[in-house]
Amino acid sequence: MNWDAIGAIGEWAGAIVVIATLFYLASQVKQSQKMEKAVAQRDLLQRVSEWNNKINENLNGNYDNFILGLREYTSSPPSVQMYLDKYVAEFVFITEAALVMRQDGFFSDGTWGGIEGGALALLRTPGGAQWWKHGQLFVGHEIVAHLQTRLGEIDPSTPTFLDFVPTMRRRLEELDSA
Repeated sequence: MNWDAIGAIGEWAGAIVVIATLFYLASQVKQSQKMEKAVAQRDLLQRVSEWNNKINENLNGNYDNFILGLREYTSSPPSVQMYLDKYVAEFVFITEAALVMRQDGFFSDGTWGGIEGGALALLRTPGGAQWWKHGQLFVGHEIVAHLQTRLGEIDPSTPTFLDFVPTMRRRLEELDSA
C-alpha cells in the first residue's frame, strides 16, 4: 500500500466521521425541538392552572364576582365587571398565545382543544358575550377572527362555562337568595 492509498482511506474515514457527526447533530437538534415544545406546552398549561386557582381561591369574592359577571356583565356593578374584565381578558390572552404556539407546531390538538374550548365557553356565557363586544377591541386580530369564526360554528345548546361545574349554578342560586 502506498501513501496515496493510505491518504484515500483517510479521506473516506474522515468523510464518514463528518457524516456521522451531522446525523448526530441533527438528532440532537430534533431532540432539542421536542424539549422546547414540551416546555412551551407545560408553561402555558401552568398559566391556565394558575388562572383557575386565582378564580377558585375566592379571596375578596373573586369566585362570586366572576360567576356573577359571567351571568350578567353590562348591568353588574363595576366591582363585578372588573373581575370579569381581568379574568376573561387573561384567558383570552392565554388562548391567543396558545393559537400562535399551535400554528408554530408547539401544541397537540388535545391541548389546543382544551384551551380553545375554555375560551369559547367563557365567551358564550351571557356576561362573557357582553364582555366580548368590547373585549375583542384590545386583543390581537388573529385570535378575534379565530374566536368569532368558532363562536359562529357552535350549537347554541352547547353548555357554557357556567355549566362546567355544577357548583357554579348552585352558587349563583345561593347568592340570589342571600
